[in-house]
Amino acid sequence: MECTITASGPTWSCTIFLRIVDGTKSGAPSVVPFSPVIKKREQVEVWIRAAQAAVLCPHLPQDSFKGRSREELKVLANPDVDPQVLAFTKNVVIIDICDPRGADLSFVDLPGLIENSLDASLVPLVEDMAKTYIEPKSTIILVTVPAADDLDNPKALMLARHADSEKNRTIGVVTKPDGLTAGDIGKRETWKELFDGKESRHNLAKGYYCVRLPTDQERRSSGSSEKAARIEQDFFRQTAPWKDLTNVGRKRLGVPNLVRDISNLLMGVIQEALPGMRTAAAQQLAACRTELDALPQMLTSDATAEVIRCVVEFCETMRGAIHGESADKAFVHECRRRFRMFERTLRSTAPDFRPGRNEDPVPDPAEFAEYRPVVDRDQFGEPPIDFTPYPTGPITLADVTQVIRDSTGWELPHNIPYEAKKRLIERFLENWPHAETECFDSVAAALRTEVQTDAEEHFGRFPALKKFMRSKLDKQLDAYVSSASPIVQNTLRSESDPYGTQNLRDFNLMRDIWRVRYKCAGTHIEYPKIYLTPEERHRYESNALSALRSLGITNVIAGDLYRLQPLEDISDEVSVMADVRSYFQVTYKRVADVIPEAIKLNLLFRFVDSLQAHLIGSLGLGSADAGERMEALLDEDPLIARERKRLQDRLTQLSEINRHLANFTF
Repeated sequence: MECTITASGPTWSCTIFLRIVDGTKSGAPSVVPFSPVIKKREQVEVWIRAAQAAVLCPHLPQDSFKGRSREELKVLANPDVDPQVLAFTKNVVIIDICDPRGADLSFVDLPGLIENSLDASLVPLVEDMAKTYIEPKSTIILVTVPAADDLDNPKALMLARHADSEKNRTIGVVTKPDGLTAGDIGKRETWKELFDGKESRHNLAKGYYCVRLPTDQERRSSGSSEKAARIEQDFFRQTAPWKDLTNVGRKRLGVPNLVRDISNLLMGVIQEALPGMRTAAAQQLAACRTELDALPQMLTSDATAEVIRCVVEFCETMRGAIHGESADKAFVHECRRRFRMFERTLRSTAPDFRPGRNEDPVPDPAEFAEYRPVVDRDQFGEPPIDFTPYPTGPITLADVTQVIRDSTGWELPHNIPYEAKKRLIERFLENWPHAETECFDSVAAALRTEVQTDAEEHFGRFPALKKFMRSKLDKQLDAYVSSASPIVQNTLRSESDPYGTQNLRDFNLMRDIWRVRYKCAGTHIEYPKIYLTPEERHRYESNALSALRSLGITNVIAGDLYRLQPLEDISDEVSVMADVRSYFQVTYKRVADVIPEAIKLNLLFRFVDSLQAHLIGSLGLGSADAGERMEALLDEDPLIARERKRLQDRLTQLSEINRHLANFTF
């Protein structure tokens, strides 16, 4: 039981609450009222017994204990009658007493420690409960010891010594002094020496007190605390060893002396703790203000203006995210990652021609000369990313021969049909629509996620407005996805037959390089010196061009040098391979650019640039009931409203606490 006595108010009163710890769904304790405001002292005992029975019987409704007599409560809370009755519980009975004639005092009455129980879990439960309460340094520990007990035995004293090793905040309270018999001569002498300060082995810095509480019969018959105090005084005045104590010992007899000294002791504890309390209270006040400031402000403006403000802020956030103009570029980075995946996917479809008899793969021309070796990383140094490969598989010299044979009609000898190249080009192009669809769908999904996230952030506190805007946004996004998808697909369809390129420079350069490589691979000739650094290549090329100019050959550029490799024996198959592979090189690079740009323009930018006009237009602000509809859309999330109310109440409470602590004097 936790009891708080405050010396305020005009009349005496008592109210009892229950703090439920065991069995709560959230795990957090809940405090519930149990009794009405009790005005008569004689009613307190039965209400406390009812509250004790209620916390020990959580399986029964709390109201079933109210209004019961003492005898009825004993039956209800009897484990022999009801096996579900608990022996102990972490649930707490809270007693708030207002007594203008009393002293400001708070104390906790813990259950007595037990040594043995049929339920082995009860012993540590009760012990841990006691340890939890007595551990704080600001707690004064009252250890009750029956007068007839030996001071070396009580486990409560051992726990107190462990929590308070210096014995500065432990007080011994001797109870049941009438339990000492005339034959307990040794114990009487021990108590007399201890109270007179002549016994040091069990000494406590705060000393011992002895109280004689009224029996049940005396409580029923006396009817007043004054009469109970007189009975206690008479007992100590007439009974040994208490009547034989010195003046020092007599000051520690009786409930009034105990309460008086504890109150003074508590004031000393408060005085020591006051600086820390002021600091902690100030910190909690600041933290509460921070939490309150983090919540959306209460609306004070016109509902229509507030809705428009939310829409405009949302659209500005979306535009900044999609155009890459905001501080957070996460969406842009995600789209760039998707576009890099698309480029890697296209590259994986490169025709893998193998003209050699051993059919070893021929290295990619990205390793050649001006296409010098580069690590496959983007401009930010990110490592290679996952992508969906669509390899065409190895294409041997025999495969190409068969394609040429199947494509040849009435052509003159040594005229390679265009259809042969077309068939081989279509092999790597057939998977590009799948790659384009994957790229488009993934960017559209990222855009939808961004829209949903920003909508939650801007409209989340208003459930009705969020639902309305989510509906409009989903429809608008669906419309732009539907309209942009065919445009992007048509962009890719431009890469259809007849196949061609205007990038003749790159095509011719790559064609020359591939013809050399495929011929060397097919005839086992050593590769020419094309694995050069830019500096080495420039030096060799300059020397060669100078030599040619010395011979009068001036109309030659560096790219022409690679055509000097003897090619007179090149087969038709090698020419087809070089043409197809070079066409792939220039085409995949072009598509890897135009498809992402088409997605950016036709899906991302057009969607976000039209968003504000669409959303504001969907509000129907020109209708007669627009104001009422805007107010309905701004009904705040009850969770946010409750949290704001909780923090505002806590702020008021903490402000009052800080004010009291600042003005507190002794």
